[in-house]
Amino acid sequence: METVAQPAAAAALTSAQTAVWLSLKCAPPDHNFNCAEAVDIRGEIDLAQLLAAMQTVADESESARLLLLDSEQGPRQILAPCFSGELPYLDFSREPDADGAAQAWMRADFNRAIDVTRGRPWLSALLRTARDRYTWYHRSHRILLDDSDGGRMASRLAAVYSALSKNDAVPPADPFLSITRRLQEESVYRASERYPRDRQYWMERLRDAPAPLSLATQRPADGAGMLRQTVCFPAAGVNALQGFAGKLNLPLPQLLTAVTAAFLYRATGVADMLIGVTVKTAGVLPLRLALGADLSLEQLMREVGWQMRKISQHQCYPCADLHADLQRPPGQQPLFRTVINVESYPGQLHFGSHPASLRKLAAGSVEDLAITIHERGAGQDLQIDFDANPALHCAQMLAEHQRRLLTFMAAATHSPAQKIGQLTLCDATGRRHMPETWQDTGHAATESSLAARIEEQLARAGPAMTPRFEGEAPPPRLAVKSSPN
Repeated sequence: METVAQPAAAAALTSAQTAVWLSLKCAPPDHNFNCAEAVDIRGEIDLAQLLAAMQTVADESESARLLLLDSEQGPRQILAPCFSGELPYLDFSREPDADGAAQAWMRADFNRAIDVTRGRPWLSALLRTARDRYTWYHRSHRILLDDSDGGRMASRLAAVYSALSKNDAVPPADPFLSITRRLQEESVYRASERYPRDRQYWMERLRDAPAPLSLATQRPADGAGMLRQTVCFPAAGVNALQGFAGKLNLPLPQLLTAVTAAFLYRATGVADMLIGVTVKTAGVLPLRLALGADLSLEQLMREVGWQMRKISQHQCYPCADLHADLQRPPGQQPLFRTVINVESYPGQLHFGSHPASLRKLAAGSVEDLAITIHERGAGQDLQIDFDANPALHCAQMLAEHQRRLLTFMAAATHSPAQKIGQLTLCDATGRRHMPETWQDTGHAATESSLAARIEEQLARAGPAMTPRFEGEAPPPRLAVKSSPN
């Protein structure tokens, strides 16, 4: 990065941005900081109107308009009045394998290292794969303010295009916290009574904290890169868990966090568990749980709900300050190695009358393992991504962990009164743990139907279960039939 004089309009970075900036300085060359998503649109859209909608959304977005520089006074950012970059349109429809070519282009882009002071850390592009098939692609660097959270930017693009296609006025955008406002609020917070109170909460919560939990079995090696593997949990099981969440008065993301934490306990036997959880406005913060075989799922679900409420009350305390207070330098003595992230976003969108679906492509490199569960609304499967550090995990072990997680989640749908220790991990299909019917689903789903769907996707080893290092050609298909526990 080249050091330059600081322009008058330049602003400092937020604490979260500063943490990413410092990571950029010391991360290995293959560490990836890019997040990417895609929206697949089915139908003959108006190309000019969609490109105009993309320009509108880019002009609205502060992330798109941010310019970063390494000044003599340290890292700074400038907010341009409008987006002046390119919005590429690429037509792959005449390629022999149009979908494959489009996927390869997106994969090459989000695997590309971005110099945030010289390149464009934000990109929006439109790809055409057939006469009536389009993909909107969006990539952003972690240092940018996340105004695409929860499918926010994709939903906004759909709304703007739909208005333009009907010759209606474009609806006003939802307010998003500006850079100036964020910096002001951070300054006020550090001078307030909340700052030492939050610090005290975290110091007490993490006193005598255990080593962070990890599923890694390989010795650490130099390097980062990305390894992602994806499976889906059927909608019938999701509806059963949603029913539990309603009865316990808990948001579904908190219940899913609890079930995943219970799985991690059964997989490792670690009773004093320290993991990371994603908090919407604060990134990742530590979650410490006391688990045991005699603890019921309901007890754990309520405990996680209570803990998440406490975390939300103290989430303004910067994670970088927490590392310093505990004398745990990031990357050397991390607070957590395994992260649970439950994202809720619309699984289905509409661009005018044309249906579209959102999918998350990449979340960047992780220190160890990130388990991301995508909750896409009623009647939709859960997409479960395992993003791992390939220096610590291999694709085969990720497949085994995912097999067991699917089985455990299926067993958890039987009753929240079950003891965690009663939920076995040995049956890769989960058949012995399925209720005969599902409640509150609107239709009957038998024990065998859910088990069959889980077993089918595990046996199929199709694209969703094909392990690969991002940016590399897919390896031969992995056989993922059930194996001994």
